[in-house]
Parts: sequence; C-alpha cells; structure tokens
Amino acid sequence: MAFRWLCLAAAVLALGLPVRGQNNTAGQGIITVQDGKFVDAGCREFQFSGGNVWMLMEAAAGKLKPNGAFPNGQTVTQHLFSQAVADNIQVIRAFAHGATPNFILQTAPGEYNEEAFMALDQIIADADAAGAKLILTLTDNWRTDDGLLGYVYWAGGKHPEEFYVNSAVIALYKNHQRAMANRVNTITNRKYKDEPAIFAWDLINEPRSHCDIAKPNATCEAGETAAIQAWIQQAADNMKLEDPNHTVTVGEEGFYGFGAPAASLATNPNSDNTGWATKSGQNFLENHRPASIDFCATHIWTDNWAVNTTDGMNPTDFISKWVAQRAADASSLGKPLIIEEFGKQLQDFSAASIAETRDPIFSAIYASLQNLDSVKGVAYWEHDYLKGATKSDNLVRRGYSTFTNILLPAAKAVGAKVAALPPINGCVPGPVMASTGGGITSSLMSPVNSSQPPSVATSGRKLLAV
Repeated sequence: MAFRWLCLAAAVLALGLPVRGQNNTAGQGIITVQDGKFVDAGCREFQFSGGNVWMLMEAAAGKLKPNGAFPNGQTVTQHLFSQAVADNIQVIRAFAHGATPNFILQTAPGEYNEEAFMALDQIIADADAAGAKLILTLTDNWRTDDGLLGYVYWAGGKHPEEFYVNSAVIALYKNHQRAMANRVNTITNRKYKDEPAIFAWDLINEPRSHCDIAKPNATCEAGETAAIQAWIQQAADNMKLEDPNHTVTVGEEGFYGFGAPAASLATNPNSDNTGWATKSGQNFLENHRPASIDFCATHIWTDNWAVNTTDGMNPTDFISKWVAQRAADASSLGKPLIIEEFGKQLQDFSAASIAETRDPIFSAIYASLQNLDSVKGVAYWEHDYLKGATKSDNLVRRGYSTFTNILLPAAKAVGAKVAALPPINGCVPGPVMASTGGGITSSLMSPVNSSQPPSVATSGRKLLAV
C-alpha cells in the first residue's frame, strides 16, 4: 500500500498538482469545531469558499465524461480538486451515494457496489492530495435508489414518513452509517472516519415531511416536525458513535417550523400563502441544537421557493433576512453557520442576463461570509468541473461574470482573511496526518498558546436536469 501512495505522490508532482497545505495556511488535518469556529489540526481557524458538484461519484467511475480532455493527462477528480484549490475553493460538497438509479452505492441492505465505493475512495484520495476538503451526504430525501424511500421499501414500509419513525428503517440507516465510517479506502488504506479530506457528513440532503401540503386545506401536523427532530438527534448521535472524528450537520434547507418565534417564521418563503415551509418538517434552530450536531447549515433556493412573489420581496432582500436570522440562531447555539448550497437558475446564459439576474444573488450571499461573524463558509451550486457536461441551468462556468467577478475575488478574500488570523488561543489540536500518509497521530496535546504557533506534520435535492 505504501507503494501505491508513492505512486500517488509521484503523480501529484508530475501533474503539477498543489501539495497539501501549500496554497493555504488553514485546513490541515481533520477539522473540528471549537468555540463557534472551525479549527484545523494546527489550531488555525478554517473558513472557506466552496462549491457543490453533481454526480461526482459517477464521474470518478468514468460514467460521466467531461467535454474535452484536461491538461497534463489529469483525471476528472485530479483536475477538479487541483483547479479548485488554485481558485481558493477549498471545500467541495458531493453526494456520497448515487445521484441517479443508473449507478448507486448501496444496492440492497448492507450490500454495496464496489465500483461505486472505489470511485469514492478515489475522490477522497485526490481531494487529500490537493489539500481540498469534502462535505459528503449520507442519503437524499429526493430519490428512491440510495435515498430515503429506498430504505423504507427495504424495511417493508410504504410511506416516506416511515424513514423517520420506523425502527427497522432507522436500523438500516444506522448500518449504513457504520459501513461508511469503517470503509477502508483502497488507495489511502485509511478508514473513512480517519480521512483528513472529509470535512463533514450531512445526515441527509434536505429532509422534509411528506405530508401533501400542496392540496387545498391539507395540513401537516406538528408531530411530523417532532418526528424529524427526534430522528436528527438519533442519527447524529449514532454518526458520532461511528465516526467521532468528523463534524456532522443535518443537511437541510433551514426552514422554521411549528413553535418557532414569529420573527423567525417571517423569514420563511410563503409565496402561495399555504405556510408550506413551516409545514416542511424542518425547524432550523431546534434541528441544530443537539450536541452531536457540530455546526448549522442552510440552503437557499429563491427560484424553487418563488421568493420573488413572497410578500413582494426582492430576492436579495429575502436572502439578507434569511441569512441574518439563521446566523443569529447559530451564534446563540455557539456554532458556526455555513450556506452549504445555493444557486440561481438561468434560462438565458447571455452575459447581460447573468449579470442582471444571477450575480446579485451571489453577491448577497458572499457578502454574508464577509460581514456576519458566525457565517464561516459558503458553497455554491453548481461548480463546473466537467466543462459544461452536466448542462444544468444552475451551472456556473469559469467564463461567466459570476465566477470571474464575484466567486474568484470572494474566495481570494476569504483566503487572505483566514491567513491573517492568529492561531486560536487555548485550542486543543485535532488529529494530524503523519508524513507517511498512514494513520492518525494522537490529538491529545496541550492547548496552544497563540504566541507560539504549533508545528504541523501533514501528508503530501432537487432532481436537477443533467
């Protein structure tokens, strides 16, 4: 296995990929949360600009091809992470399960597609080699295969709501958590729970109540919200049991639900006056309250939520109020907040349309990263890593003004901001990778004095159209 790592290191140098830690002063080792901040293994605060990618597992397995070759013979994942780090995009969020029925990870309870798992192995190894971090989702509300409804059917259930309350379904999900935490990467020879490239686990992508809130006079009882809350507590506690090293969050949009203060509920979208967001089953503050949830996360989709017709509100005004309320709640919990998924759909990809309709949305969200203390990271949808092959109306290509005029300067500003921060006083360093690439060194060190920086040893939703 050491030989395989030597080969990987040689490939990194031959292809001109950035060496881990070379282009950024923060982000080494496994990231933890301390005093409302993300902290790396060197006791430096970690903030980030990131991106979401679509069908990465499929692309890593060769099932989805880019529109054209990458330079120097790079693979899809090598190019993705090396280019992202060069652009100061330090975190990539991706599904750690199938995005379509054509290529799934878990084919039956406890049975896994080794080809898919090896693709995940490659993703993690290449992210680590480039110095990038990953947010990985464990399952998805919006699909059956490798998703919520698949677990229900496996357990003999019929209704989506059973995912949150049926003990047999929950047991299957917990088994999957164990399988993911203890998977031994065929390239790094580390268990996933020991991989420094993994930044966080999303318990599920966008959990929702499955009451039919679209029908006239339909109601979703508060019990649905309570059931999802109980599931979050149970799932997060179990993930910490299986993987005590990595951070965990819910993976939700961040609506306020039954029992939330009126001021919080007022920031929900409500374009059709049904109160659908309140009835979604989510309740942002309570969902992120459990001690086993390390940080708060939210998604923002002004198009999907028809925000332009919500009380006649301008989408950028909606975003400002949405983020401010959730940032305040995150601060009250003593936890960092990230905007882990947001985007703006386009039908017209002309330069004028992009500048007029998408750029203001992105500017508003990146402003929150600079101006709100509890907002520690953002990740836009959709990062273009396949030269336009995914053909999404949310795709942000490198030549668009959104990328050149907003994303790149904002990412650079975040990097400069973090680089100027001193090591965190009183920090307890987290696990660091040994220089050989094998194993995790002990994290039981003395708290760090900020006047003496530590030495750190490091190695080398939605069914979107595609």
